[in-house]
Amino acid sequence: MLLYTWKDVERKLLLNKDKWGTVIVDIETYTDEVIVHLNEEGTEKDADILFAEILDKNYENEKHRILLDLTDEYLNVTFEIEEGGEKKSVVAPLFKSVLYQKSAYYDALIEKELPGVPVIAFHSYKGGVGRTLSLLAFVKAWSSLKDMKNPKKLLVVDADIEAPGITWLTKSQEEAAFSFLDLLEITQGKENVDEIIELISDKMSELSIKIETEKTIVEHIVLPTYRYIEQLLDMYSSPESLAISYSKKYVLSEVLSKLGEKVNAELVLVDLRAGLSEFSAPFLFDPRVKKYLVTSTSYQSVKGTEILLNQLSKGLPLNENSKIPEILLTMVQEGVTTSDIISELVAVYDQYMTDDRVSITDDIVTVLPFASELVHLESLPKIMKNLNGRDFYKNICEIVQNSYIAPSRVQMQHYKSSREENIKCIHDFAANQITAEGNGTFEVLMTDSIQNLIKKYKNSVPNTVIMGAKGSGKTFLYREILRDQYWESFIKRMDKNGMHTAVSDADMRTLIVPLLASGNAGGFPKIIENAICNYNKYNLKGKINNSVYVHSKDMLLEYMRNEHDILEWKEIWKKVVLDAVNKAYQSIEEFEEELNQKCIKVVYLIDGLEEIFQHTVSSQNERNAIAALCRDFIDEVKISYHNLGFMIFLRKDMVRDSLTINYEQFHSLYRSVELQWSSTEALRLAAWLTSQAVSDFYEEDVPLEMAPRDVIDQTLHKLWGVKLGKPTSNEANSSRWILAALSDFNGQLQARDIIRFLEKATVNAGKPVYTDRYLMPTEIKKAVSECSTDKIGEIRDEIKALGPIFDKLEHASAEDKILPFSSDTFQLTQGEEKIMRQEGYLRIDNDRYYLPEIIRHALKFKYGKGARPKVLSLLLK
Repeated sequence: MLLYTWKDVERKLLLNKDKWGTVIVDIETYTDEVIVHLNEEGTEKDADILFAEILDKNYENEKHRILLDLTDEYLNVTFEIEEGGEKKSVVAPLFKSVLYQKSAYYDALIEKELPGVPVIAFHSYKGGVGRTLSLLAFVKAWSSLKDMKNPKKLLVVDADIEAPGITWLTKSQEEAAFSFLDLLEITQGKENVDEIIELISDKMSELSIKIETEKTIVEHIVLPTYRYIEQLLDMYSSPESLAISYSKKYVLSEVLSKLGEKVNAELVLVDLRAGLSEFSAPFLFDPRVKKYLVTSTSYQSVKGTEILLNQLSKGLPLNENSKIPEILLTMVQEGVTTSDIISELVAVYDQYMTDDRVSITDDIVTVLPFASELVHLESLPKIMKNLNGRDFYKNICEIVQNSYIAPSRVQMQHYKSSREENIKCIHDFAANQITAEGNGTFEVLMTDSIQNLIKKYKNSVPNTVIMGAKGSGKTFLYREILRDQYWESFIKRMDKNGMHTAVSDADMRTLIVPLLASGNAGGFPKIIENAICNYNKYNLKGKINNSVYVHSKDMLLEYMRNEHDILEWKEIWKKVVLDAVNKAYQSIEEFEEELNQKCIKVVYLIDGLEEIFQHTVSSQNERNAIAALCRDFIDEVKISYHNLGFMIFLRKDMVRDSLTINYEQFHSLYRSVELQWSSTEALRLAAWLTSQAVSDFYEEDVPLEMAPRDVIDQTLHKLWGVKLGKPTSNEANSSRWILAALSDFNGQLQARDIIRFLEKATVNAGKPVYTDRYLMPTEIKKAVSECSTDKIGEIRDEIKALGPIFDKLEHASAEDKILPFSSDTFQLTQGEEKIMRQEGYLRIDNDRYYLPEIIRHALKFKYGKGARPKVLSLLLK
């Protein structure tokens, strides 16, 4: 650092304050002199050594002077002994004061609350990034979400002294009765906060704005910046002048907090001056004030916000209750990737973060998408109207809903009394379903895949391939279709809303029978036996044995001993079908003819192929078998036979391995019935599973299958809470956190992942830290880690090629197991990278390699600086 002036010297010395030790207590810097206050134990010689170390060539030891770089000028150094040792002083909440402190906050206030209602400040490094708009969107959201029978007011303060925005938007023809500048001047001249409040509170009632919602009009109080223009141009008192007062350094937030309480407001919202302004500093550096920092995606705005965060994070405890500054990322246009910006901003906190607190900053950044209609703020009514339906507003609503609108007490008390009993019910039900076991009848969740399956084959015999990853629910669906014994019966059971034509018992003509079953079918033998018995009662020439699926498997294993091309495998599949009916027919045509004569249709269910054909990656013979079944045989059945159908439940990767040519065309043919779980469907499944176990869990009027995402979210608050902490804490949103923890980079998580999570999270009820939910954060986090371990094992079994890659990552040294890693860290081959990316377990972004949460836990990888928000953004995209 070049030292041009006395101020540069002061900055240099203060920036090295950690080196003063027990030698120097304080310094005073003037235009021609530096006075150094020494500790009683310190000596001039000790101070000389320190100055020489800090100032290097700019310090002349013998002459006790500091040389400036721009001219021949210098500053003399004078040493004085400070009697009584170091004197503790309250640091003023100003940039120029906290800059040189290890903590930006007065320690005595960190764990305290303001004396009245909470104060929330909106700030931005740059102007014109949507700070005022964000505050107004908060006001509108608050007005819409609060209980209309007992609406609570807000006190909105325009503290942007240099460029008032809210003042101009709400200004009437008449002069305001009171202003923020009035409050500053009165506070400057009075010593007692209560005296100030008594003086000014009666002036506030005249200053209001009305916000129109869908249900009513809500009135809030506004404190404008000024009453008359001269107040603005000839300021006597400012937030900065209060902050440097001996006894009023933190009084401004206290006055507004008490004032809000006095006028019956529930919160105080403050619109601050943009930039690194001392006009805003007293709010920013008061640890009792909640801060929202607003930034656009522009480089200048992001970098400025980063500078601000570096100061605001100093000395602030990162726990669920501290008021951690949150970031509102505005003007995000469609197609713009924000993950790197978010990582860069959140990385500021990483130096203070411990592994057990990483979720604290998961939701610290909220993206507010760009809308051209919100660029020009012409009038308050127009702003409020233009906010309707915008994602900008919806995302602010989520903040208000999740952090400031507490769940109703009635709801909390309703679920408290039976919590342990309900948790046991959830656990037992989930444990029973984890391997598609259970013979008891219960409701089936109507997913998009099942709905499409019914629509597609409502009036015809099903001939389809139902693809899905391991754990996606293939065996579960197999079991439930088989349970009904007739295809028409399954349609009828699923038609809860009367969407399809009524089906009578006389219409039950499409029989469901098993041809092959997975190993898990041992959990529902009675269902299989009943379906076969139902088929046999029709007295067809070909009877089916109860062990048909075992015989079919053995037959295929026998054929696998020799190599066969696709055409030969097609004939083998025909033999398997004919063997299933005790070889009663010479051909499938003969079987078809009898079915036609008796007006009966038969659908064979095929599952468990992955247990027979385990090496489709490396074996051409196995690929031929799968291709022959899913493509050639099914195509022939569709064309030639009208009373015979097949439903083939098959892992998607096996299809991709086997149909190397025209796979995309094949996939598009059956995509609509593929078992895949989007984030909304996964949450719907969690709510459905819980409602099956706890009868009064879901009590909404709309059927769960048709419920929109916000209704599902609200319902799940009763299961795992709004956040992984109390609703107003800094902890992550529970639903988003759980989704991210269980998903891969393809945006998929499987039904089994959700079921297994619920099973593991309910092993123990845990200490009821919160009364508004069943599952506690400790049990949730423990369950996720255990799910990761089980998932790795499943993936190894499911996709053999991934096993050696996981071994390589698992057995690597701890210092290498940091996300993100680079291409040469583990020497992954192109083939290894390809299959990892293809299956959703690796994402490469700007030559940086990331793993999803679902395998990170089990492989024991840790996050590097700024990596976690990047991973979360990739998972939740």
